[in-house]
Amino acid sequence: MAIKVMAAPGPVCFPIIAARDEEFEIVFSKEGKADIVIDSSVSLIKRGLPIDMILLKGLSMVYPDFGKKLILWRKGSANDYVARAIIGKENLGTEIIYTENQQDIMAFLKEGKADSAILPVTAPMKGITLEERAAKSGIYVPGSCSANLDMKYADQFKDAYMKGIESFRKDPEKTAEYVLSKLPNKFSVDFIYESIQKMVPVMKEPEDYSVLKEEILNGKQ
Repeated sequence: MAIKVMAAPGPVCFPIIAARDEEFEIVFSKEGKADIVIDSSVSLIKRGLPIDMILLKGLSMVYPDFGKKLILWRKGSANDYVARAIIGKENLGTEIIYTENQQDIMAFLKEGKADSAILPVTAPMKGITLEERAAKSGIYVPGSCSANLDMKYADQFKDAYMKGIESFRKDPEKTAEYVLSKLPNKFSVDFIYESIQKMVPVMKEPEDYSVLKEEILNGKQ
């Protein structure tokens, strides 16, 4: 019987799709039960699922730092929760501007409607990763993407996941095209392989993330 992986249809699932391992049945859902659940670290916390393994870190970055007006994609997103935790912890008073269109972020920065932003690591500027910025506030963020899993599958899943990452390293464009063909929603081929190339695989248990958990579950979001 295949090992059921319940996956969010974003960067977290790209490597396991790229692995092309028939031992794993990938289901795109956030409801029901599975042997392995992979999602953003924040989403797993919101869903009340313990993080057993950090998969990837560095998906998002803060540019240049928190200013007076920060623009980010989508209220209630993982970036939103972490940004609010940082703002609250440091009493920054930063106003958050939300957008449903990633393209608006660059436009707002260029037009001066925002002086800071949280962007994907694929963006063409240099910033600090959201995890690194949160650490400066004393908030440990267990990576960008993580897994809740039955530990008897941990080694097998880790091997397959790393195989997928290696596939991106060897043939990024063809691997990204294959991954795209399996996704229920659409990304650009460039985003798929660039995000995996720029993110850092972790593949280990998290440290104590209780401060972040408290902020997410009890903070004013």
